[in-house]
Amino acid sequence: MSFIKKGATTLAIAGAMFAVAGCSSSEPKQQDPNIDSVIQQSEQGYRNTTVGYSFTYPENWQNSVVQRDTFEWNDQRIDAQNMAVFYYKNFELNNTPEPLLALATYPQQEWEQMQRQAKNRSGSTPPHVIATRDDQVLVAYINTQNPYDAGSRQGQEYARHVLTPEQVQSAISW
Repeated sequence: MSFIKKGATTLAIAGAMFAVAGCSSSEPKQQDPNIDSVIQQSEQGYRNTTVGYSFTYPENWQNSVVQRDTFEWNDQRIDAQNMAVFYYKNFELNNTPEPLLALATYPQQEWEQMQRQAKNRSGSTPPHVIATRDDQVLVAYINTQNPYDAGSRQGQEYARHVLTPEQVQSAISW
């Protein structure tokens, strides 16, 4: 019986991820060859088995956040290792998911090069260093721009899901 419930839950998650993927741009996406082994869902959050960090998502995210592996964040391509993006989705309204948080890892040398190049660019979401381990840097891209009217019910609900860098850092085990 438990196997059937787990199978139904997995099928529902896969269907949601498939539906979200169908809403993205028509550009071909680069697929991570280890996509199935990188991110594993658990009752507490997500675990990256390749790099070894865990993200325990907030209680208010349950049933309103979808996660998928992608290389896009707010309509821009991000070349990162083991990227996971978490989207807010109001399932009652069945609207398009809006990005909340992306977690990505970079080799230290690549991260330092990116920081030098970022000084010449503007307009992109600045990543926050959450942790470093060995030669890897774990960063969080946090969407602080509310895509809804801030005074609306949906805008207020979205705002309750946005995390601060400190909240993300405290939710990471690495």
